[in-house]
Amino acid sequence: MMREAGAAKRGRPAERPGRSPAQSENTAYRNAMAGALSFYGAVPQGGQTPRRLGSVYSSHMPEERAPTFKQKFEAEVKAAEQGAPEGIAKVVLCDGARALWKYVEETPLFEDYERLVDYWHSAEHLSLAAEALFGKGTDEAKRWYKKYKGKLLEDDDGVEALLRSTKYYEQARDLPAARRRDLQAQRTFFVRNRARMTYADFRRRGLPIGSGPVEAACKTLIKARLCQSGMRWTAGGGQNILDLRTYVKSNRWDPMWQAYKELVNAA
Repeated sequence: MMREAGAAKRGRPAERPGRSPAQSENTAYRNAMAGALSFYGAVPQGGQTPRRLGSVYSSHMPEERAPTFKQKFEAEVKAAEQGAPEGIAKVVLCDGARALWKYVEETPLFEDYERLVDYWHSAEHLSLAAEALFGKGTDEAKRWYKKYKGKLLEDDDGVEALLRSTKYYEQARDLPAARRRDLQAQRTFFVRNRARMTYADFRRRGLPIGSGPVEAACKTLIKARLCQSGMRWTAGGGQNILDLRTYVKSNRWDPMWQAYKELVNAA
């Protein structure tokens, strides 16, 4: 939680014994940003996913349109590209948030990067589509979900196959209006991102299909430290903590500390 003015709330304010106006009027929940630049090796013998060699993280406190975070992250990408071997595969991998993909599409730095929606995020939407078609927790929903989760992962036309199937069952079943709306929302997700769901091709080439490193960064960099019970942060104080944690998680603490001591001694 940020120690700053929160958004105005509608309706009558809550009246509780001991409530201080400053507790509600001077705080607000806002999301900090985290990014991970990860490096992968070959798929181990007998494995299915490439071995992650390491990750470098970027993070910044909440900021409108996140210009500072983007500047930090792009600087890390440029530095990595300078030392990368020729012909290395470059991939942008994140969830289905439209704002993130808009940023990727509008940033020249990522023009020659392949793009993929995190497989597990797509699987979550597939689960919601199954519930809309067959009802939550039903055996039919579970069977359909398992079948098309596998098709998404293994077949080049997995997205097209699941879209055809949702259309068929939508027409064959007398779905309530609310479930039709839910199904349409999930169909829209898959239609909008179909070009970024080439999981079978990525697996054949030994490329990652999950955004686990950045998901972990959100938890270990930010949530585990800044979101403990009762905590309130200023932008500056929170950023100091994020900077230190980013050095540690990126295995840069020792060179950072050495550079800091040299600056102190030079002064």
